Amino acid sequence: MAAAEPIAPRPALSVVMPTFNNEAVLRRAVDGWRRFGGDAVELIVVEDGCKDGTAAYLERERQTPWGRAHLRWVHEDDAHELRCTNRGFREATGDLVAAWQDDMFLQEPWFVPEILATFAAYPELGLLSLSRGLHCVPCDDPIERWEDLWDWRRLQSTIGHGPANWIRLQEVDAVIRPWIVRRACITRVGMLDEAFRPTEWDEADLAFRIREAGWKVATCGYERLGAYSHLGSTTIGVPSDAYKQRVLKNGRLFHSRWDAVIRRDHARPRRTWRRKAT
Repeated sequence: MAAAEPIAPRPALSVVMPTFNNEAVLRRAVDGWRRFGGDAVELIVVEDGCKDGTAAYLERERQTPWGRAHLRWVHEDDAHELRCTNRGFREATGDLVAAWQDDMFLQEPWFVPEILATFAAYPELGLLSLSRGLHCVPCDDPIERWEDLWDWRRLQSTIGHGPANWIRLQEVDAVIRPWIVRRACITRVGMLDEAFRPTEWDEADLAFRIREAGWKVATCGYERLGAYSHLGSTTIGVPSDAYKQRVLKNGRLFHSRWDAVIRRDHARPRRTWRRKAT
């Protein structure tokens, strides 16, 4: 009688990575997680109806020793980033789940241990941005154009106050990708709201729902710290007028939901937490 194969331990961190027709860049992203992710990570690539060689590449990678232990890929059919991310959330098995992009390249082995230590040390922390966060400010001016959404009087991008922001996390209102969230938060408040499809403002809405449920949302400049590099958009390019109109619609939806909370909470003191550097 053949011996049963050992059961692989459940990963601590699930990394969800949607991709569409971006094989060459995706290869670099997968290689970063192979080289620096360690044993506690599973990588879930959501292949969104690719017409290039992505599916064949992922299947070959899945058959490698590393792939069998750490890589899964699933197919969607032109679902776009939001729905692909939700599909990855449904597939994920880790207690922490990362929303990652296929043009982000992990490049340091200390990153995953620090993230695991951070969430273990600070149970009040529900969601952590890995680049920069957003402060939302009350603004009575109407939102009529795409540019109005990014008016500094309404929305302020931050990595926290220097120079201490090199060694600490800073509480924020909302986040931009990449970020890591507790599975418990998703179970409690739900995944990204598909009312914001295909993408944009979905993660800000999720951050506000997590804050309303009692957790904190924070940011730390891990890209600046060298944990990963971000190539920048390789598939969207210069935003079209149609894209701007979709984002404008989503931004208005976000503000219709949350402006009262922004007015209520914007002046609160923001927490900080010391980095759990390993």
